[in-house]
Amino acid sequence: MRTTVKKRANDMAEQPMKVLVVSDVHGRVTPLRWLLKNETADALFFLGDGLYDLDQAIAANGAAPDYPIYRVRGNCDIGFDDPAEGLAPFGGVLFFYTHGHLFGVKSGYERIAEYAADRGADVVLFGHTHYKTLRHGTPFSPALFNPGSLRDTHSYGVITITDGQCSFEWKQVPEQW
Repeated sequence: MRTTVKKRANDMAEQPMKVLVVSDVHGRVTPLRWLLKNETADALFFLGDGLYDLDQAIAANGAAPDYPIYRVRGNCDIGFDDPAEGLAPFGGVLFFYTHGHLFGVKSGYERIAEYAADRGADVVLFGHTHYKTLRHGTPFSPALFNPGSLRDTHSYGVITITDGQCSFEWKQVPEQW
C-alpha cells in the first residue's frame, strides 16, 4: 500500500529509509526485545502504552538501538513525563505522532487528521485502538497509520520512505515470542 506525501527539500533522503512503528505493548517485553534486536531501521516511533516496557527491553538487550527513538506517552503510561504528541521531519516527510487517546480515535479520525493537518504533517502515526489502520492522505489531509498492538496481535508497522513517498506495511513478531 502506498500513499504520496509532499517532498520537503530540507530533509530529503537519497536512499530509502525504514521506519518502525510500535504501539500498545502493555507488558509484552519479549516481543519488543525481539523487534529491537532483529529489525534494522533508521528510526522507531513508539506510540505509547508501554514506555516502561520499552525501557525494560532496551535494558535487557544491553543497549539502545543505534537509531533515534521518537516516543510519546499513552493513557496507561502513568508516571512518565514524555510528551503526549510530537512532530518529526524524517526522510522528507513530516510525521505527527501521538498515542491517540486525547483525540478520541476510537470514535473517528477527523479530530486527529485536522489537528495534524493544521501543523503541516504529511503522516499521522497513532495507536490506542489496538487495530491496524491505514487511511491514505489527500492534498488536504495527512495519511493516517496505526500499527496495531504488539500485545494483542504481535503486529508493528514498517514505513519505507523513498523520494518523499511512503509505503506502509504491517509485520508480526514470530509466534514463539
